[in-house]
Amino acid sequence: MTTRAASSLAVSTLAMMGWIATGCGRTPLSLASGTSASTAPTTDGATSQPMGDGGCPDRFTACGSGSATRCYDLTRSPDHCGACSNTCAPGIACQSSTCQQVRCKGALSFKALPLVCPNCAGDNVPALGDFNRDGILDFVGPTGSAGGTGILFGQGDGTFQSYPVVTSYASPWHAAAADLNGDGWLDLVTAAGGESAISVRLGNGDASTHFAPATTYSASSPVLGLLLTDLDNDGHVDLVAAQDRRLTFWRGSASGTLGGPVDMPVGAGGNFLASADWNRDGAADLLYGGSTLRMMLGHGDGTFDQDIACGISLADNQPFPNTHGTALADFDHDQKVDMVAGSKVVLLGMDGCNFTTLVDLPAYSPGVSGSVAVPDLDGDGNADIVSAFFAADSKLQVVLGDGQGGFASPTVLSDADVNRGAVYLTGDLNRDKKLDVIATSPGGWRVFLNTCP
Repeated sequence: MTTRAASSLAVSTLAMMGWIATGCGRTPLSLASGTSASTAPTTDGATSQPMGDGGCPDRFTACGSGSATRCYDLTRSPDHCGACSNTCAPGIACQSSTCQQVRCKGALSFKALPLVCPNCAGDNVPALGDFNRDGILDFVGPTGSAGGTGILFGQGDGTFQSYPVVTSYASPWHAAAADLNGDGWLDLVTAAGGESAISVRLGNGDASTHFAPATTYSASSPVLGLLLTDLDNDGHVDLVAAQDRRLTFWRGSASGTLGGPVDMPVGAGGNFLASADWNRDGAADLLYGGSTLRMMLGHGDGTFDQDIACGISLADNQPFPNTHGTALADFDHDQKVDMVAGSKVVLLGMDGCNFTTLVDLPAYSPGVSGSVAVPDLDGDGNADIVSAFFAADSKLQVVLGDGQGGFASPTVLSDADVNRGAVYLTGDLNRDKKLDVIATSPGGWRVFLNTCP
């Protein structure tokens, strides 16, 4: 490892309290429904509103602050498992206050399943979520029909059954999911590449349609990326869209409708967009960028300071949605945000706009930037890195973290072909309490089931 000297940028020492990943990673992608207000218990009875006197019912615990406080059953809530903000990985249940992900006893291994949707992957950012509340993760992605996207319902064994939802997007698109109105049903937010519009479809549990008709929200310019999170601490999920030299913010509400757009001019555009409490003041901050990292410090009420250029190099600023080479995780358990930057290096020891330690990732071809995701694949409690090894062909690669900022030699899966610009989603797709991987592969989307012993 080498040490990167701190620059003279006048930013106070900042530390992380929590973060939300972008569309190629954790919920990304796709955010957990527990981040929004609930008007009734979810299907597992995990959440409720606080009582009138501000207290919680028996067996429930208050999590959050101010008007965003809600009551959670910490024994069963996957978003607050055992403690507030202790979130289980997608598809991993919370039982008896413990996330049920198992730890691998041997070497990590994967089994490639047949293509999810042959010849229809394209340049899209899909999403995972349990849209029909059967306890199995579903996949929102291309259906193969002309211009169509759809829910591919999970069958509990890593395979999916297709169900068409919309047929309006023929160009590359970006999907994200969250419970916007707190009714326990996941809602779907999509943006088509090259279009200045965002569609919101509220889940309604209808067995035939699954969603209410779409509501369209206009953006000032073509959308490059989406983020769903609560930025003003009111308990409702807000929406941020990245565009060329601007971020646009829409406030969420209890009904799931979004307020008027608030344009925030910034110094540069890009597809990387994430939220983290960078300066540990209890307010969500925005991190974004294309070729370099930039950030806007939040005030906790949906307003932000002017953006700051950190001078940290990220992946090349490619058109939507081909840049997914940046991800956030706490690789050394110091409660500070770490970053995989440009899919080539890991930056540790966050200190303001600087990092004290740079770790080179092995096995990347010079000048080639790929995509990354940062799940805990072996269940040891440490963040790992999923990426692609660029040789004559692109192969799925896993770099296991040791929890101290170090990384094992990469494991390259010789029979796991992926695209060079692959997007990675991770979650337990076959209910074996291990995280699996979905990636764009030659000819379509492919599931790689985690088969570690």
